[in-house]
Amino acid sequence: MTIPADYKGKYFFHFTHLENLESILKNGFLSTNEKKSRNIEHTDIANENIQNRRSEMDVTCSPFGKVHDYVPFYFATTNPMLLGITRSKNIDQPYLIFFAVSIEKVLEKYVVFTSSSANTAQPPVFYDSPNDLDKLDWSAINETKWGDGGDEDFRHRRMSEVLVNKEVPLDWIEYIIVWNKAVEKETKRIYKECNINVPNIAVYRFNGRYFYYTKFKSKRNKNNETLVCGPYILHGTYKSTIKYIKEKRKEIDLSKSKFSDINDALKKLENNFCVIPELSDIFELETDNSAHNNNVSDHTLKVVESLVENSYYNELSKEDKEIVKLSAYLHDIGKGPKSDWEDGIQKDYPDHTVDGLEMLKRILSEDFTHLSNGEIKMICLLVGYHDLIGDILVKGRKEKELLNLKLDENKLNMLIALSLSDVQAINSMWHFQLNLKLSNFVERIKKEIS
Repeated sequence: MTIPADYKGKYFFHFTHLENLESILKNGFLSTNEKKSRNIEHTDIANENIQNRRSEMDVTCSPFGKVHDYVPFYFATTNPMLLGITRSKNIDQPYLIFFAVSIEKVLEKYVVFTSSSANTAQPPVFYDSPNDLDKLDWSAINETKWGDGGDEDFRHRRMSEVLVNKEVPLDWIEYIIVWNKAVEKETKRIYKECNINVPNIAVYRFNGRYFYYTKFKSKRNKNNETLVCGPYILHGTYKSTIKYIKEKRKEIDLSKSKFSDINDALKKLENNFCVIPELSDIFELETDNSAHNNNVSDHTLKVVESLVENSYYNELSKEDKEIVKLSAYLHDIGKGPKSDWEDGIQKDYPDHTVDGLEMLKRILSEDFTHLSNGEIKMICLLVGYHDLIGDILVKGRKEKELLNLKLDENKLNMLIALSLSDVQAINSMWHFQLNLKLSNFVERIKKEIS
């Protein structure tokens, strides 16, 4: 039996976190159930709900078993699963690597493949004959566009899988695709340390295909930047922003700054939203983000106004209220400037928190005569993480990211105050639903940080 001519030369791909590479080389390239039986833990990048379903799903052809008895691969390079994982903000996409295995391995007796993803309540069709490769939707698999036009079936056909029972021999890996030269260097180091020959490594693209999701459709066509920064890159940006501002303020003559302090800034912002250039750059910036009914500046003002309806805000000290209020003005500056967007209309842009931190470098370095290190740190935290609480409660972002910030109870309350007002300004029903989940969450987190 041979691979049909139309499919010769193709590969299938498995992506994992770089942190898992050493374990894979030392312990084997194992299925989920094999890892569990050997008490091997990996950095998990999977959706928990989907994994629960896969753990129970039967493979209906030889060698049978459950989906979790197999190591999963995809034929597709532009993978909707990766897009979802990246947008979750639970991983840093640049640290993901792809293993490429030749389609010839489909001929092995312990390899099966599927008609679509094994993620849905309705199982896919499982195949064990290469002749059935013709039954896959190759137009979907080869699609390079990110979207699916709302066609869920198309999206899942695009994610047809190859499943290798129990363990993948390491010598099956012909290529590894990595984000950049730095990850390539680290990959080679790990292989050398494990005394295993390094496969061919392709940087960023392979066989003319792209694997990673970047900002090429977004602001300034940033093709070399990950679409969304995960927890490690965001935290690094947060820390480096604080350090930059502190050092820069020592070099600048602050006697002629725009504002004497935060209180002065708030008074001037009430009279003129555009007094800070970065706010002027989002003034009346329209958005095609369906979650927002207002332009960016109107939304910002609604966030500021709704703070007084917020019990977490009202219980803060006068000084902390001012920090939260200023941060409310600044929380969405990363969606600008208007000039970066085609036709002056902002697209959905989940990485605006990181861009906002970059913009704070100028604002907090130059515009305030008096600004304490504590105020600098807190404003950076609130702008950089204003979406964190909502994402944890609604979108599955990991609590670990919040705990790693090592906030005391008061700082946590400040972050919650801004988060609630932001959600309230977007959608009152979302705000209601968030409040329903908040009490138990806050109680649990406060026990963790106490």
